[in-house]
Amino acid sequence: MRLRSKAFMIMTSLFSSAVLAGGADLPSLPCGSQAIKLGMSPQQIKSTCGQSWEPSYISKHERPALGDEEGHDYFEKWMYNTADSNATHVIFKNGEVVRIFTVR
Repeated sequence: MRLRSKAFMIMTSLFSSAVLAGGADLPSLPCGSQAIKLGMSPQQIKSTCGQSWEPSYISKHERPALGDEEGHDYFEKWMYNTADSNATHVIFKNGEVVRIFTVR
């Protein structure tokens, strides 16, 4: 139980760091005439935005599932550098976009 509590605290602090750094949550991220939206899978993003629309950085993490669930949650963070010097992050949990935010 302590491990799950610590994992939750770490995830909360990582996600809230965007707010403290002057970032903002976004409902979508434009990619050409389309957009990455909450709930999309990596495959849907590639088919919507095109195979060449790759993030500049990808990190992958596995963490114990929170709450009463057993097993693990799988997280990916895709980072895109934008022209205005902000970094936009797309967070996946178990293969689905759960958050899109910018960091300055």
